[in-house]
Amino acid sequence: MKTIIVDDEPKARSILHNLITEHCKGIEIVGQAQNIKEAVKLINSQTVELVFLDVEMPNENGFALFDYFERPTFETIFCTAYSAYALNAFEVSAIDYLLKPVSISKLQNAIEKAIKSRGQNQILERVNALRDNITVNQLQKIALPLSDGLFFIKVEDILYFEADGSYTYVITLKDKYMVSKKIKEFNDLLENDHRFYRVHRSYLVNIQQIKKYSKKDGANLVFENNQSIPVAREKRSDFDQYIGNLSV
Repeated sequence: MKTIIVDDEPKARSILHNLITEHCKGIEIVGQAQNIKEAVKLINSQTVELVFLDVEMPNENGFALFDYFERPTFETIFCTAYSAYALNAFEVSAIDYLLKPVSISKLQNAIEKAIKSRGQNQILERVNALRDNITVNQLQKIALPLSDGLFFIKVEDILYFEADGSYTYVITLKDKYMVSKKIKEFNDLLENDHRFYRVHRSYLVNIQQIKKYSKKDGANLVFENNQSIPVAREKRSDFDQYIGNLSV
């Protein structure tokens, strides 16, 4: 893949260049840029298939690159020193990132993903989802990997996640999506989001979408789609305390 490195720090560009040259096959570095305008010129002057893009740069941050292209065709791997919350935003937006200082194994994994994603042409959707997620303290969109690509869904529209072995059903008021991820992965991504609670080994729920909490004949939650799901016996006490302390 023909690749450029965009970073305002010469040392950072040099380190990444050396790591890619020494440890990553199939990557040809065709240019470097210290700001967004230089990066735009490089992309417009030749074929660029992959961009390593620093997020935190003076004047214009890395996201500004996508303001110059109506339909970008290059894959992007962000380089960042962002906080844990922000890294979570990268994950749910299906955007690859490298945390500085860069790990060789993570660099290689990110490049492998970029090669597999080449041609899907969904980079703009992913970046826009990331922008939405990273500019506020609450996740706004999540990318669901479906058989024909990625589908972006508003987090607030999710009623609950339902486990089915190595798959998870994502349930909204109108639709149901099957995703080839275990429910634990969604639980890990959303564990710091107060809107979601794992009430059962098979269910991760959006408590803002609960219509009724019934304690008759056990404990059950009824959602806006009128579906009812159980609260596990061992979870009831903690769940009662959680919703009792939370303003929904």
